[in-house]
Amino acid sequence: MSPPPNNEPAPLTDTDDALVLGESSKGQPQRRDIASGETVPTDGLIRFVVSPDGMLTPDIAHKLPGRGLWVAAERGALEIALKKNIFSRAAKRPVKAEPTLVPLVHDLLRRRCLDLLGLARREGGIVNGFEKVLANVKSGKAAWVIDASDGAEDGRKRILSAVAAQTHSPNVCGSFSNAELSLALGTENAIHVALLSGRRVKRWSLEMKRLSGFETLIPEGWGRRPEP
Repeated sequence: MSPPPNNEPAPLTDTDDALVLGESSKGQPQRRDIASGETVPTDGLIRFVVSPDGMLTPDIAHKLPGRGLWVAAERGALEIALKKNIFSRAAKRPVKAEPTLVPLVHDLLRRRCLDLLGLARREGGIVNGFEKVLANVKSGKAAWVIDASDGAEDGRKRILSAVAAQTHSPNVCGSFSNAELSLALGTENAIHVALLSGRRVKRWSLEMKRLSGFETLIPEGWGRRPEP
């Protein structure tokens, strides 16, 4: 399969997995979570493959060749699968895992979310800066508000108050630092960012849901709906 244009995350495929279990009623590919035994849509799973030397390799984008072993995108599920040697049983061969596999998966999920923000910026789907973000929240155009975890509290409070005042409020993320957002967006001092409604929102939301299995997306003390 040729790579998608504009670095679009590769579509999920069924052809290379030994555990193909069909599709849901909505046409979403499904796989068995080897930790729980449940069959669920792949959007909520992390795929792993086993290298020729028996090492377990995370496949965050779901596109590496080989038989896929799927686990829920949750820290606890992955830790259980490793502790109980479920990967070896599912693969029917000895499987080795690096001791840093769980934090590696966490880091790869964070990087994927940041990469998607970079793609959205190049397509015009991102606004950056306090006034622009505030205006797009109030107009209902912002699907996500991404505020730097280390940004100033006064500006964040004003934006979150505007979020709380909306009937259909945007989602909020405080997972990334100013430096991380600035690097992803290719700009300086990215503190207040909004992802606008459009083609990237669904994928970003799905990736953020996977990330939420490894960290809290809104830092404690921020609140979700502060009083305006």
